[in-house]
Amino acid sequence: MRIRTTAVAVATAAALLTGCSDSGSGSEKPGAKSPGSEQTAGRQPDQKAAAGAVLSEAELRQALATATEATGYQAKDNDVPATRPKADKAACRALADMTATGTTRTPEANAWASRSFTSESAEPGLSVTTSLFSYEGEGAQQTVAGIREALDACADGFTTTGNNGGATITYTSVTAEQPLEGGEEAVSWVMTGEAQGQQVPMHLTAVREGNTLAVFFTIHLLSPEKTELPKDLFDTQMTKLADAVKSA
Repeated sequence: MRIRTTAVAVATAAALLTGCSDSGSGSEKPGAKSPGSEQTAGRQPDQKAAAGAVLSEAELRQALATATEATGYQAKDNDVPATRPKADKAACRALADMTATGTTRTPEANAWASRSFTSESAEPGLSVTTSLFSYEGEGAQQTVAGIREALDACADGFTTTGNNGGATITYTSVTAEQPLEGGEEAVSWVMTGEAQGQQVPMHLTAVREGNTLAVFFTIHLLSPEKTELPKDLFDTQMTKLADAVKSA
């Protein structure tokens, strides 16, 4: 059963995560709570427009944590062609966008950079894809607000088509979770994907820092029940992003 579950998790992850592809010339090697409730929906968005610089692709890439900074992880840049899965329910578009690569989404991002991290020893099989998006105007705030709305509307699940490799992914449930502390506002949730009769939980967290959005997509290829965003990796990335935004 473990072998079958692992194979399904890998197949599902390959359809969703850019880090499971073979691309990435910039590779580095290191030396259920109710959606929408106050307790689980994360911090509420600021009503004031986000201020600050709109980072370029080069600046976003510089703001990504490296394997040296994220000790205990292997790191690999994600340079795959842009992919935007389409949700079968319009209300779930914001969640489908969080599985997309590139700048095409609603609202449109100004720039995008992404890097995947795999645990070397502490938690073998754990994979976290970190993506940074910069937005003009209130695009980052609108994106977070759209996610919050979709969590309420899509709790019973939805389906996306046109994923990496053209796959169709069915999400049987969407559950909001309490996000880790970081950024100006954050939202976290679990989408459970189904493949070959197996349930594969995928943990996502979106954090806004000024006009930049950091999205963490976590999956466990060996033990799906252990899917959880590591706090050490999260803190390392958010500290570096905050410094980049402040100095831009």
